[in-house]
Amino acid sequence: MSERDKPSTEAIAAQFGTQARLYAISEVHRSGATLERLLERMQPVMDEALLDLASGPAHTGLFFAPYVRAVTGYDASTEMLHAARLGAKAKSIAGFTAVCGDAHRLPFADRAFDLVTCRAAAHHFAEPRAALAEAARVLKRGGRLGIVDGMVPEDDELDRFINDLDVLHDPTTVRNYRPSAWRAWRTATSWRARSPASSSSPRASSLPAAASTASPSASCRIPTTFSASPS
Repeated sequence: MSERDKPSTEAIAAQFGTQARLYAISEVHRSGATLERLLERMQPVMDEALLDLASGPAHTGLFFAPYVRAVTGYDASTEMLHAARLGAKAKSIAGFTAVCGDAHRLPFADRAFDLVTCRAAAHHFAEPRAALAEAARVLKRGGRLGIVDGMVPEDDELDRFINDLDVLHDPTTVRNYRPSAWRAWRTATSWRARSPASSSSPRASSLPAAASTASPSASCRIPTTFSASPS
């Protein structure tokens, strides 16, 4: 990928703020197999609190809402959070809270949440390791983090080509990261990978074993779903 200045959180928030309504009504973003996969992997229970990190209009958080006690949508764009509040109201979801801020510096107390989700957003993080460390800090022991985002191959030429193409598509993209980078950050921030487990949830058990994990934000990336717990 060509060297360039990373977009600021403020620049990212400004660009996505102007598109909040489009993201709120986008069928691609508010549905899809990645939501089902996250639900299957994270296995929420009704007394848990969830943080939807870089939530946008909180499609992920609102999808999880019937299965948890409370949902917090956290995003840098006030316009996106306004759309999230409207979405929660439309679905009669009472336990939804919207908080504005930077994913690298969370304003929450240690061990405040049982679950943290982040869907189609990590490629906008300037410092993914810092964001992962913050997610670990706010999770209770035994809590779970679920990330869905694109990755690029471990090949330099393909990495550069895919990332350059994605920046042309969306200038607020920082980069799509390699599997080796995610593994290194997971180790550095003491995350423990979770294996898929059987679940009694009808929604989770109905998922086909080979469900697609395509990222809703760009088709050029290699998608992944990652679920982990802090050690």
